[in-house]
Amino acid sequence: MHTTENRWLRLLSEAPSPDEIDALRLALLGEGRAVEEVEDCAAHAREILRRMTRQQRESAELSALNDLARRLGALTASSGVLREVAAHARRLLSVDLAYIMVLHDDQRLRIETVDGSMGSTLRGIELESGAGLGGLVLRSGAPQSTVRYREDPAIARTPAVDSAAAAEQLGGILGVPMIVDDEPVGVLLAADRSPRQFTDREVELLAALAAHAAVALRNAALIADLREANLTLRRGDSLARAEAQLRDRLTDVVVGGGGYREVARAITGATGLTVSVLDAHGDLVAGPECVHPLPWTSETSGEPQAPRRFRHDDRHGVALPVVVRGGHTGSLVATGEHAFPDEHVRLLSIGAVTVALVAALERSVLETQLRTRGEVLTSLLSAEADEAGVRRRALGAGMDVDSVAALAVVDARDTDHTADQIARLAQETSGWSAQLGDQITFLVPGVGLAELRALVEARGLAGPVGLAACGRGVAEIRRAHREARQTATMLRALGRPGVVAEPAELGAYRSLFTQAGTDEAQVFVRTTVGPLLDHDRARGRGGDLAATVSAYLANAQHHARTCSDLHIHANTLYQRLNRADELLGAGWRGADRALDIQLALRLHELASRLA
Repeated sequence: MHTTENRWLRLLSEAPSPDEIDALRLALLGEGRAVEEVEDCAAHAREILRRMTRQQRESAELSALNDLARRLGALTASSGVLREVAAHARRLLSVDLAYIMVLHDDQRLRIETVDGSMGSTLRGIELESGAGLGGLVLRSGAPQSTVRYREDPAIARTPAVDSAAAAEQLGGILGVPMIVDDEPVGVLLAADRSPRQFTDREVELLAALAAHAAVALRNAALIADLREANLTLRRGDSLARAEAQLRDRLTDVVVGGGGYREVARAITGATGLTVSVLDAHGDLVAGPECVHPLPWTSETSGEPQAPRRFRHDDRHGVALPVVVRGGHTGSLVATGEHAFPDEHVRLLSIGAVTVALVAALERSVLETQLRTRGEVLTSLLSAEADEAGVRRRALGAGMDVDSVAALAVVDARDTDHTADQIARLAQETSGWSAQLGDQITFLVPGVGLAELRALVEARGLAGPVGLAACGRGVAEIRRAHREARQTATMLRALGRPGVVAEPAELGAYRSLFTQAGTDEAQVFVRTTVGPLLDHDRARGRGGDLAATVSAYLANAQHHARTCSDLHIHANTLYQRLNRADELLGAGWRGADRALDIQLALRLHELASRLA
């Protein structure tokens, strides 16, 4: 038996083919081994080989996607992006050809790039809205496929498309949308020349390629637009030359991977002004702190359109809105000792456009990164997901679950600003975040509880935050997430926005009101013991009725023990209890009401400690 097992293990270590497994099976049967034992070993060997092959394929696919993302980041021309993506799609899905259709301003789809075609009939074909498989993908906003394209009655056709499909002998086709900022920019398609049913895994793989392609295409277009603007502004007088020089400098900064700080420094060097960059909520992103009030924020009505001048103390200033396609995203603020000439405002306007470009590039990269990390983190926190599979997926995305020592859960239901703050914090710290309902989970691998708390508290978040430490592994992370989520929910129920707390600070009460709505715990406290609290509040420092009732109930309504705990005379206790009878009603000492009153007083005490 031992020798037989060794032969199977040696064969599996050499990554055999199915034929080699079958050959060993026949050899063992020929040697007179037990048929049931040999067949069982052969079946296990085939299953192990299948799993090894699948893991190798998935690892190769992930490696190819990461490699593609790096290569696309270095491309600044749309044509190069399209060619690279089409070639990767054809190779990873093992299809005969892959092609990309780009959506133009007139809502027509045009085939811009084809990899693997037998001629040039496909390239340049244009489709009306809704026509062809590409039009179907664009209209639905979701992946679409057909096993036999030329025979599929569900697809609207045109003579030009039918002719090209016949020339290329197209059979099974899979198409996925290319989307940036919730807007389609094109369609990525993979096709075989024979009928083919595409698997869910192949759909996911092509969709991942499309996501990379869409972001890289938009980035290439933004950089191309900036360079085109530079060529125009190189002509003219000294101001035009200064503008062109600033644009060149800013283009170099952006193409070189610079961010807000580098852009602010470049503008300062060109104008001699003190320059700061703020986000849509007025929070500082780069440059010195701005102490003056902004003329606009994301909460003000209407979109800012033009620069606004202001005075603060003895300094002159101007604030310029930073606007991207999705709307107002921040402000460029400059201050100086003297009033600004129009020439400086024009230079600052160039800077504001560049800040908008950085914001758009950052948003595109961040969306892709957060989407991937958010999906992995969501799986990690899901009790239904297989732990071993989640661990492999997390490791493939760059997170070692054993290095997670703490996590935070932030209640973000009141403002989008909280989500923006966590997203920026995740980017700055190489952290991970995912939004599940109204709560955002955030962690930084390798960062302990105290350091994570300091990071979160420094942001001044509007919503309550629950923190929890965890040991190694998926199960520990899920346990910590439960505790942190309960803590954040309890803080919200107690009406404590902006408070950061750990489970130990709430004790067993964190398990209460986990489904509570806004201020539900406060309503419960107010309804149950409001008269006692009002009495003590009116008495000021002499208010001790709530504490007396709490001690009385904690001592199971035993008079002597209560007097001992409070260091008061029995007559004093009777007087206070009679006053409680007047405020709460004579039946408050009954079992049901006493329990509610005791809980309400403890919740009030807990809320007071967290204030």
